[in-house]
Amino acid sequence: MNELQREYTAFINNMDVRLGAFVLADLPETFEKEDGTEVPFPKDFGAKSLPMLELFVLSRLASPDEALAVENRRFVEGLIRYLGETYLRAIGGVWDHDEENGNGMPFIRPDTEEGPAQGEPIPLVAIVLTAVDQRSAEVFSRVLDRAREKLGGTGEPKRQCTGLSLGMLNAENSSREEVDFLSRFTGTVEPGIAGWTQEQADPSSWTFDRDSLARLGRQLAARYDSRDEMTSEEETPFVGGAMRFIGETIRRIGLGQWRYGTNLEHDDPRSGQPFIRFVVGDQNLDLVPWRLAQTALEDSDSIASALDAVVEMRQQEAAEAGIDNDEDGETEHGKVDADDS
Repeated sequence: MNELQREYTAFINNMDVRLGAFVLADLPETFEKEDGTEVPFPKDFGAKSLPMLELFVLSRLASPDEALAVENRRFVEGLIRYLGETYLRAIGGVWDHDEENGNGMPFIRPDTEEGPAQGEPIPLVAIVLTAVDQRSAEVFSRVLDRAREKLGGTGEPKRQCTGLSLGMLNAENSSREEVDFLSRFTGTVEPGIAGWTQEQADPSSWTFDRDSLARLGRQLAARYDSRDEMTSEEETPFVGGAMRFIGETIRRIGLGQWRYGTNLEHDDPRSGQPFIRFVVGDQNLDLVPWRLAQTALEDSDSIASALDAVVEMRQQEAAEAGIDNDEDGETEHGKVDADDS
């Protein structure tokens, strides 16, 4: 998997949390119209929310250069997630990217009357830049109207589409403290892992798979004699990178979601820690990367064994649903093979 593919995979895999955090933390509850009256800000991914969204974006970004500025990257990423999900619900399609001829940025490949995902790509970043440049508050809706024309008939989608896998973070299933933390933390996962692997011998050998988790378990057991050593200030960068690598690897393979422990008992291992949640039916399985890193001091196989448990859980879930894994462990829910990378 090359760098562009990794970035795109991370974009899709983080959709649930990052989109939810954008809606809760970045979009306002109300918006002031030109006549000074305040109206509720729609956050329902409906087509009618697009003009209000575009007006809000124009109030935040004065030029295309501002949209591309590093300090606005998180906001713009959340914006293209919202735009993409709104288009998917309105016209059908799939998230996609072009790692050969493009820049790896995600876009929507819409449905047309010719079939699913047969339309020309909808380049979300370019749409945002055009909107900020033209400042008409009509660009987001105009793009959707053109795509609807290509659906034929009534202009209604033949299928309901979304990039969400577990369910978006929202005010009912999370707290403001959790949203604020995850808004900051999830943006550090990929860069943190990249920096951590570069400090390792043979950086390219660290991939999101079981073998790397097993190797990391052995490394932790050899590096530290006690948990106190792991918590020393000088070890913070290494342990922080290792914790992110553990969580992200298990999350990707097991189809989980980053969460953060708030309002929990003090002795709950999730309290004040980022953890990975796996939803199985109406039950949750939570794994805390920091705790897994600590268990490796007593059992160097514990991290890889935790992944095995998640994979077994997913395979059982697929079997009960009557879904057969193919040779690569692919199901309609995604990959659950322990060797997935």
